[in-house]
Amino acid sequence: MDSNKLRKLGYNYHYGIEVEKDEKKAFEYYMKAAELGNAVAINDVGYCYVNGIGVEKDEKKAFEYYMKAAELGNENAINNVGYRYERGNGVGKDEKKSFEYHKKAADMGSRKILQ
Repeated sequence: MDSNKLRKLGYNYHYGIEVEKDEKKAFEYYMKAAELGNAVAINDVGYCYVNGIGVEKDEKKAFEYYMKAAELGNENAINNVGYRYERGNGVGKDEKKSFEYHKKAADMGSRKILQ
């Protein structure tokens, strides 16, 4: 199965779309897609670690997955890395790096509002 289909399965389990909601299965499918290099799924894995969705919360692992997805050019992950640096979640607080990541996302066309 290709990574986009695996990621979609994770999404469906995450939100209970056409299946019974199951956060553990959501995480498993996101992880399978992430292992195949799907940048959106890699970002999703980070989100799961931040929020404890199907896995124990772990800010450091969340940052690591957000960074992997950011390195692949995922705009949401680039913003997420910026937020992590801004708040010092899972990584040392660094306002300069935060600004750099948010600027990079903005240059890509991101419309997310900085908080």
